[in-house]
Amino acid sequence: MIIKKKKKNIINKIFSFNLFLIGSVLIVVFLGTGLGKEFYRDYQIKKEIDSLQDEIGALEKDNYKLSQLIEYYKTDEYKEAEARERFSLKKDGESVVIVKSDPRVLGDFDIMEENKNLPNYVKWWNYFFASK
Repeated sequence: MIIKKKKKNIINKIFSFNLFLIGSVLIVVFLGTGLGKEFYRDYQIKKEIDSLQDEIGALEKDNYKLSQLIEYYKTDEYKEAEARERFSLKKDGESVVIVKSDPRVLGDFDIMEENKNLPNYVKWWNYFFASK
């Protein structure tokens, strides 16, 4: 019976002691910190998964575009267009016309030649306010 009283007395002293309160607070803080770190890590992982899924979607879209382009390159239409452009080929019944540009037609360069000897402020005035 004396042993039971001593055990109860020791247990009461431990639980009523301020050390128990401080110890339990430290344990709660320690566990809370660990739990917070795990929540943050979980958030970062989910964020990375979302960014990787977006990247997968973009790559699949690019892959689809490239596969469509490959299919177009396999067509006779593309081969014919390339042969016309690279080798200057033509179909039967077509005629090729070559147009040379006239070196005398200068467009805006004629205006520049006229204004060559004018002072700079007159050139700016003509640029903004002269009728074209």
